[in-house]
Amino acid sequence: MNKDSIKTLKFFDDYLLLNEKSVVLDIGANIGDVTNLIHDKYNCNIYAYEPNIACCNYMNERFVNKNKIRINNCAVSNFNGKDFLYFHRNSKGNNDFKYIQGATLRKDKDNIDTNKKVEVDLINIKDLLKSFDKINLIKIDIEGSEYNILPEIIKSRKKIDIVLCEMHGSPAGKKINGQYKNKNFTDEYNSVVNELKNLGLYNNWFYEWH
Repeated sequence: MNKDSIKTLKFFDDYLLLNEKSVVLDIGANIGDVTNLIHDKYNCNIYAYEPNIACCNYMNERFVNKNKIRINNCAVSNFNGKDFLYFHRNSKGNNDFKYIQGATLRKDKDNIDTNKKVEVDLINIKDLLKSFDKINLIKIDIEGSEYNILPEIIKSRKKIDIVLCEMHGSPAGKKINGQYKNKNFTDEYNSVVNELKNLGLYNNWFYEWH
């Protein structure tokens, strides 16, 4: 088990009481590493959302014998419809797993090539939240598009135990790897974090993940 996996599991042990009845949404599941960790440790119900068809095909094979994991081939945003998924500038396409983690709906992300894209389906976060009575954990890792859905999650007042989100534009992210340089992300980061702090939710209900 690598250091990131150990850190992730420690977070769950410290802050969450997951069990076989828990409901987890993995938004931006990629190839399912976090989904796999949570399932194998807690045996809970996991709904994974990933717009890249190559990643979904991989997860469908990976989790073929794990019937509590449901794979959904779509991106989660603030509206229903379609949009473009943009790939890393060094990527060779949607099945290039070396660079697949950088794929995003945000064409202003500084490490993507706007000519490398594929159209994907979107589901509105508001509709998604309404389809569950209770959510124990939402994990979000969607490369800048978190700012399309976080305001809706906050406004929804949905019964969610914890939101765990990778935040682009975070000062902590800059310190770790220097990749969050886009001023749009910085402004959006500050806006969301300030709202969470004003509501008393930051590092209480909402946690950043780097």
